[in-house]
Amino acid sequence: MASEFHKLLCENLPRMRAYALMLTRNAAQADDLLQDMAFHALRAQNQFQMGTNFVAWLYRIMRNDFVTSLRRAKRAPKPMDEALEQTLCYSAGQEDTIMANQVHKAMGQLPVSQREVLVLVCASGLSYEEAADAMNCSVGTVKSRLWRARAQMQKILMGDEDAAEAVAELPKDAEQPSIRRKPFVELRAT
Repeated sequence: MASEFHKLLCENLPRMRAYALMLTRNAAQADDLLQDMAFHALRAQNQFQMGTNFVAWLYRIMRNDFVTSLRRAKRAPKPMDEALEQTLCYSAGQEDTIMANQVHKAMGQLPVSQREVLVLVCASGLSYEEAADAMNCSVGTVKSRLWRARAQMQKILMGDEDAAEAVAELPKDAEQPSIRRKPFVELRAT
């Protein structure tokens, strides 16, 4: 069982690193988060039941580690040098690179819960059920957060006033359509 567990963990490390990068938006912090997740997964491997959803279990561990790191970061002072450097430097690149940076920046404006569901469902390709299991919430909550995240991304990226009004007028507890929509990246105007 231990060798199978290690094999599953190693197979999923690239996927988990991508998720860590989306959560932290910093390569060094993502590596630290990945290391913490691997450490906690190895430490808790006797609690994992083979045959259950291993990927969702890893996502949940990483999410919990990320929330813990956010709580710690609230108490730590933030260096001003890094913030100034990031605002003044913007490297030139091709259209795809610029669009990717805009999407990355727009995702940074979303609440953590919406950004997380976008990463899990759209970027990582998890089903609604797997994402709900990883986030420890219901499938309806995943669908609702995903709908709101996509609408907010459309508003931010395209300046779509109709989408902005629809999001603003929607009650917090309103049910969203249960159909699976196209990923937000395909919403780009041609």
